[in-house]
Amino acid sequence: MTFDAVAGGRSGGGPLQVTSTTDALVAELRKQILGGELRPGEALPEIAVANAFGVARPTVRSALQILASRNLVHRPQGRSATVPVLTADDARDLHFVRAPLEYEVVTAIVERRIDVTPVRRRLGELEALPAEASWADRVQAHTAFHIALVDAVGSPRLSRLYPPLQEEMQLCLAQLQPSYPRPDDLAREHRTLLDAVSGNDAGHARAVMREHLDQAVRRFTARE
Repeated sequence: MTFDAVAGGRSGGGPLQVTSTTDALVAELRKQILGGELRPGEALPEIAVANAFGVARPTVRSALQILASRNLVHRPQGRSATVPVLTADDARDLHFVRAPLEYEVVTAIVERRIDVTPVRRRLGELEALPAEASWADRVQAHTAFHIALVDAVGSPRLSRLYPPLQEEMQLCLAQLQPSYPRPDDLAREHRTLLDAVSGNDAGHARAVMREHLDQAVRRFTARE
């Protein structure tokens, strides 16, 4: 029997129903985690979350499972989920995995003279955020910038590999909010990076990217 025959025989036909309540809960919890409203180490008991958002516990369970798969919550067996607490060692390990990828990305962009207009557009969105924008909105715009930088290279495999890694990087950045006291600090840091990538010196672009990544590790180390 073909797939078309199976699908055609499905009761009611039409597209599958989207679990919009779960998606909405994932989006809201994610925003609160990345914005610092839910603090590192804070517990997320299913009953409390269900009551707070007026949803069923199975919906909460599904949402927490999705967030756990993206490393945005820690969910030990038989215990309530919690917001992860990242350490300097975690930041170093993220750097260990991330750095070789992003060094190669900026090198390829400069050496191949790749158009970075989509990256520039994402930077514009970060720079355009109002002073009162939430930290979660800044983290999201920051992520869009880095994903656009990676996508500019045109490697489908790298573009598939990178976004899951960025989820944990966002969590890392969420816990560094005090290191960016002024509303435009994050945007200015990424303007410097894009200016280097837009030039003709691959070595300089790599050096600026190295400093950009090393700085996050130093900031984590300074917190401990």
